[in-house]
Amino acid sequence: MSPYGDFLGIQIGEYGEGLARCSLRLQPHHMNAGGRVHGGVLSSLADTAAGVAVRSVRPDGKLSATTDLSIAFIRPPLGECLIASAEVIHAGRKLFRTEIAIHCEDKLIAKTTATFMIVDAPK
Repeated sequence: MSPYGDFLGIQIGEYGEGLARCSLRLQPHHMNAGGRVHGGVLSSLADTAAGVAVRSVRPDGKLSATTDLSIAFIRPPLGECLIASAEVIHAGRKLFRTEIAIHCEDKLIAKTTATFMIVDAPK
């Protein structure tokens, strides 16, 4: 987990073969001024889950970086835990495309797509 993911409290669940599931137990610091979960928290959870799914299938010795992320907020979460499920839907030579669904209390909260670029590890 990245330091930022640790700060947010994101937990990596199962992952492998282009799939990943991450969770986040909601805390007061995840809320916006209106008392709802901040959209950036949902975006960060989606990006993390997608990154873990890509990491499970990217070439050895390579890293990945998000090049775009699009999120559609469907409804506000009304529960204590968010679950993000990510799947790599295209693995090319340089770009990997993912789809992510975020659920809370078995209700769909957001749908997301993200693209990752495969890059060399720093020397």
